[in-house]
Amino acid sequence: MSLPPDFDHLVIAVPNLAQSVEQYHDLVGVKAIPGGTHPGLGTANALLGLKVEAGGVAVEDVSVDAHRDSYIEILGPDPEQDPALAASRLAGITEPTVQRWAIHPADFDAVVTSCARSLQPAAHSKEPNVDLGEVHYMSRRTPEGTLLEWRLTRRAPLALGGIQPFLIDWKDSPHPARQPMPVVGLERFWATSTDVDTTSRVLRSLGATIEVEAGVTEALHATLKGPGGSWTI
Repeated sequence: MSLPPDFDHLVIAVPNLAQSVEQYHDLVGVKAIPGGTHPGLGTANALLGLKVEAGGVAVEDVSVDAHRDSYIEILGPDPEQDPALAASRLAGITEPTVQRWAIHPADFDAVVTSCARSLQPAAHSKEPNVDLGEVHYMSRRTPEGTLLEWRLTRRAPLALGGIQPFLIDWKDSPHPARQPMPVVGLERFWATSTDVDTTSRVLRSLGATIEVEAGVTEALHATLKGPGGSWTI
């Protein structure tokens, strides 16, 4: 398995963050660390590291803290915030779901501009029209108090059921994956789609090609592996 060079992270949405962290600790043998909360959005996250290598992601010892700029984000409701705030971000989440994924292009603004041009009536490109939505500026504090600030593209509903990645730019903040955290391997990351050709063309246009199979719905899937076992979502 290979991953796009700009791969940043997977978002696994869950209905209960604390319960899911414990459940996956039992399944894969490593425990996600607290990431922080998203004030005003009703969500919080926990993180697991990934080590990206040529041809895929290798399982590392859980003590590894080497530099790596990719990770797993487990996203769920924040019990300290109004549950209604998380309703839109976690709509329909009744079980763990690979909800979406992010890439971090070298030139965030250039990709945003290029995609916006593809949507203009006068555009005659052979590439597909790609709607990234709007650019949002966000921030959160880590449990240690470090302020992280970033910008990302967001649209609702999710494009291609979440298969089309969103763009992220961490600005001057330290990348979340650059902290010591348990590491899991990504044995497989793929999508199912009712229109494999169109979906694949959109991914290629973003430099974000992953395996796409024919399916009855648009969805993302992943198999994670740790020292305690595997977990397929």
